[in-house]
Amino acid sequence: MDAPLAFFIEFCHSDSAAFERKQMKKVLTIVAVASAMALVVGTGSAVNAAPKTLKIELISKGETHQFWQAVKKGAMDQAKKMGNVTVRFQGPATETMIDKQLEMLDGAIATKPDAIGYAALGTTEPLKHLAAANKKGIPVYMFDTAASCPGKLGVKSKCALGVAYTNSKAAGSLAADKMAGLIGSTGKVLVVGHSQTNQTGIDRASGFVNRIKAKYPNITLLETQYAEGGDQTKAQDIVAAALVANKDLKGIYGTNEGVSIGAGQAFKAANVAKGSIKLIGFDSGKQQMANIKDGLQSGAITQSPMGIGAKTVEALVNYVRNKTVPAPLIDTGFYYYDAKNITEPKIAGNLYE
Repeated sequence: MDAPLAFFIEFCHSDSAAFERKQMKKVLTIVAVASAMALVVGTGSAVNAAPKTLKIELISKGETHQFWQAVKKGAMDQAKKMGNVTVRFQGPATETMIDKQLEMLDGAIATKPDAIGYAALGTTEPLKHLAAANKKGIPVYMFDTAASCPGKLGVKSKCALGVAYTNSKAAGSLAADKMAGLIGSTGKVLVVGHSQTNQTGIDRASGFVNRIKAKYPNITLLETQYAEGGDQTKAQDIVAAALVANKDLKGIYGTNEGVSIGAGQAFKAANVAKGSIKLIGFDSGKQQMANIKDGLQSGAITQSPMGIGAKTVEALVNYVRNKTVPAPLIDTGFYYYDAKNITEPKIAGNLYE
């Protein structure tokens, strides 16, 4: 074999071996990476693995009322947004059924959920039940209405981490200022409350009453009456009697939707001229909003029900999943609305039918 040919053959063999070695390195690298990935997946530590699906129980003060349906929608939407969260929302038929609600709370605890959201109907009645959840290591965040928990809310509390709520005393105070403006800061006013047992009902009434007493000396407050649970028929009867007994009545403040609607019904039955007696209510709902647009009712305070539901779920998920401690108090806000501003975005976004 001559020298040039021998050199060419040697070159080819050398190049072929180098190529094979390079390809072998690629194969070994791929195998190593695949093995490492298999090991990670096998130990459940995949970087992009979906988080565990969390189970959250929400126990409200009611379920059929449109306000609670709005809270539920806010909660469900937030659960979907955060991903891998299931929510069961339930409440008693009426807001007077404390025992039934506590049965639901006990039932929720028994299912061993990842977390519980709770809207208190009673002030002290729920405490031992909340303590039972705490003992089982189930975090609780209250919404709308807090129980009268001893000490401060937070991680050291045996009651709850906190509460997403409307500052009901401040909301009642705003309603008082609006009423005073409507009646010229003088005359008789009747407060019709919806509860003497849950803190929200108590605060909405006391916030109004205390503001009137402190700032408007020429307004005479009649004795506060109650239509427990927001019973429309009872509210209608109370207002009808007040209209007969007080021909010079200037205003009525109803602390929830049912009471406000009942008062409007009494106005209609007595043929009260629209606007002659001022009526300020609370929350929204199809009938109450219609009464405001029609001039039968002056206005109302709206909360952010969907915000209450959303903030509750957000607080619980972040605490369980990310160990982020929520604020002990999350104020979800409130607004006064009437026929003039009912369609404004910040108002309309917080109303429900």
